[in-house]
Amino acid sequence: MSTLILAAIIFGAVIYITYLRFFKKNHSGGCHDCEEVGCPLVDQAKMMQRNNAKKTD
Repeated sequence: MSTLILAAIIFGAVIYITYLRFFKKNHSGGCHDCEEVGCPLVDQAKMMQRNNAKKTD
């Protein structure tokens, strides 16, 4: 019985986190909010886009 209760709690936590991360309205845009400060992921994506644009020219 305790296994079912523990599984339900874990499953509920996963659903809740997924909801907050992907479906909740008015949530932050993730890394796009820190674009002005220099998010490493955004900077890398911009560099790759620039490199690809240079290669095609």
